Parts: sequence; C-alpha cells; structure tokens
Amino acid sequence: MKIFLISFLALTVLITACDKDKFQTIPSLSIKSYSRKVVPPNGNIVITLEATDKEGDVQDSVIIIKLRMNQRVVATIRDTIRYKFPAFPKTDRILIQANLDYQTILSAINPPNIPGSNPPQREADTLLLKFAVRDNAGHTSDTVLSDQIIVIRQ
Repeated sequence: MKIFLISFLALTVLITACDKDKFQTIPSLSIKSYSRKVVPPNGNIVITLEATDKEGDVQDSVIIIKLRMNQRVVATIRDTIRYKFPAFPKTDRILIQANLDYQTILSAINPPNIPGSNPPQREADTLLLKFAVRDNAGHTSDTVLSDQIIVIRQ
C-alpha cells in the first residue's frame, strides 16, 4: 500500500510539473525588461515582452493601453494604441519590443503646471501601461501591467 501511495504521488507530481511547461491556446504575455522608467523630453522607452502560444500564431497585433495615474485629472490623447505585427514564421515563443517614442508615450493633452514652480514647469505624466497580444485566431492574451513610467514634460 505504501509503494502504491508513493507511486501515485510521484505520478501526480510528474503530470502537474509537465503541464506547467505546455503552452495554452490563448496567448500568454509577460514583461521581460524596460530600457528606462523615466522618459526625458524627446526620449523613448523600449519595453520587451515575451508571448507564448500553443499554435505559434501570435502574429496579429499588440495592444497598449495608457493609464494616466496623476492625481489631477486632465484630458488625454490616444489612450489605446494597436500595432500590427510584420509577417514572420510561426513560433510558440516570441519576443516583442514595444519602442514608444516621446510623442506616442505622452498622455495629457495640456498637463497642468506644478504648483509653486518658478519658472512654471509642466507636471510629468505618471503612467501604467497595459499590454495584450492577439493571435491569428482572434484570441487575446491575458493583460500585463507595466511598472510605473514617468514621462517628463517640457
């Protein structure tokens, strides 16, 4: 009986461990790195993402949603960005580099001045970015949330 129980537990652990390495039909997404987390005027930020997919058809697009976290609420521009992927061979794991230039990463249309600043300085955009990818079958991945990104305003 003891050998049966040990064998059963070993088999259960083996099956569970093997399932963790298998990819799902719905793409999975994670953030691997940031080129920076403070974007200077006219700078850019590159965020590297890794997507995995059982069918290897994460070839449709990446969706980026900008969430402005500043306490003072102002009108924003282009909160959702969608980039189509160029054609490439099917693979179950891909690295995606989201290279966002300064004009793309800006959020507030007219950011307020920092109270008491002399000469007046604009409030930086404090952002969180949500990322998702779509595959050719129309499946959308889980969403991943970036670390806080600060965009210095001129």
